Amino acid sequence: MSVPAVPPPTWVRFSTSDAGSTASSTTTIDRFRIEEVRTVRGEPLAGVSVGGAFCRVESTAGLPSGDGNLVGVQQHLGYTRAAERESLATTELAGPRATCVLIPMTKSSAWWQLAQDERDAIFRGSGQPGHVNVGLPFARVILRRLYHCRPLPGTTWDFLTYFEFLPARRGEFLELLAGLRDVERNPEWRYVERETEVWFSRV
Repeated sequence: MSVPAVPPPTWVRFSTSDAGSTASSTTTIDRFRIEEVRTVRGEPLAGVSVGGAFCRVESTAGLPSGDGNLVGVQQHLGYTRAAERESLATTELAGPRATCVLIPMTKSSAWWQLAQDERDAIFRGSGQPGHVNVGLPFARVILRRLYHCRPLPGTTWDFLTYFEFLPARRGEFLELLAGLRDVERNPEWRYVERETEVWFSRV
């Protein structure tokens, strides 16, 4: 009995320039116009401004070349259980009309000093709704991709979370963010040291 091949990891670079990148069988390029930049917590994100160009280069051949430290790689969904994957796999696709949001995030050293089971308990609420239960009601209408940054050299972020949704879903997306940033509902938020929102539309 043959074992299915493990797909290669998907690497990403978000940048104000896609110079040197070419779409191919292993690389995709999405181009955007920046609509809003919001500093939520900590130091602002430098080098991005409203009206400017922005792009996302994804590759299965390795980390795309380019400028900036908004880089990451998709990894196994370590905190996601089998029953939850179904909701994440049936998300409404917004297509070219999508509102797109990138949220880079850095967590405190206290978070990374916790054991895996301790982080999982906080992620799931420890008696409160937690990240999972706050997010699942929106999983079918808001596309989410999580990229891990912490293992990569030259980046100051731990995660990049990319979202797409229909413009009519904006209110639901804001409701999702409010829930994730409410420590009474999601104790994980206490460990976030830095977070920025970059809102953009496709061009």
